[in-house]
Amino acid sequence: MRYGLENYGNSLSNRTSFPVQSSVLDEEALLSRVVKDYCIPTPDSCRFLTRGAADIYRVKTGTSNFYLKVYRPPQSLEQTEAEALFVVALSAAGIPVVKPVPRNQGRFACQVSAPEGIRPMLLFEQAPPPLPSQLDKALLSQMGEKVAWVHVAADEFDTDFGIPEMQCESFLEEQVYYTSRFLSEQDRAYLCDVSKRLGHVLQQLSETSDFGLCHADLVMSNLRLTTEGIITLFDFGNVSKTWRVLELAIVYWSLGHRYRDCREHVWKAFLQGYESIRPLPEAFSEHVAVMLVLRQIGFLGANCATLPLRLGSELFESSFIEKEMKRLGRFDEKSGILT
Repeated sequence: MRYGLENYGNSLSNRTSFPVQSSVLDEEALLSRVVKDYCIPTPDSCRFLTRGAADIYRVKTGTSNFYLKVYRPPQSLEQTEAEALFVVALSAAGIPVVKPVPRNQGRFACQVSAPEGIRPMLLFEQAPPPLPSQLDKALLSQMGEKVAWVHVAADEFDTDFGIPEMQCESFLEEQVYYTSRFLSEQDRAYLCDVSKRLGHVLQQLSETSDFGLCHADLVMSNLRLTTEGIITLFDFGNVSKTWRVLELAIVYWSLGHRYRDCREHVWKAFLQGYESIRPLPEAFSEHVAVMLVLRQIGFLGANCATLPLRLGSELFESSFIEKEMKRLGRFDEKSGILT
């Protein structure tokens, strides 16, 4: 028997309330109740595209594509609006970024009540294409310049937009909690130990050690390239006040992950671009090694926190956590925080 639209209303009345981890919001409802309030041409469609840390829907108009980013709890409406305001301020400062689209009322973020809780969202312009597989020295240097300009601009803003400061103790506790559920007793004890030692080191780094607003997730996929050859920053969903050396350590890891055979060459070109705009943070080389440990613990925690949502929608090999724990051990050893 064909299930037609005439039965849709009856199906709604048969639905019962049951807790969920992550709902997939109805496309037509988003189109008619959310997208219509944004300052774009009349949209033709809204279609679910991908899921990850947030769900992404592609919104098509007659001439353009836009992307609706739907966050999950505990992300708040205020945090989401703060992200948008920071990106808009960077754009006004002349830094190429993928901008959010304003709503008709003037704000950027909105929210809906979903089964799992409040889900805030932003609508973004279409991002430029990903970086090419090979980057020459000029592009790497430009990349460093753009990151440096973000830090320069952020220090000149007269507001922090309400963006949260990274609280290392609670951050480490959270990552250990999520990751421990997938570890053996021995690996769990090691993760707790290295997190404790790392926490002591981070407490000694004062906020005057180049601490401020950062993108905080500058992996290569979040750096894009326009057809005019302009490096553009993308996806500020992890924006926070933290150490700039952590920002740079994330770039170092991502460059090294992509360009294993010439890691130091590409890193040097990136740093030359950065230093042409602003000096590197104090004790930079020493602190990069420590921040790689912090980044790895965060990477493990972020993946383990969303693992139940990813299973069934993307491949997640059982060896992943074991491999990343071994990588953490190598970073730990190189950092010199062993006691």
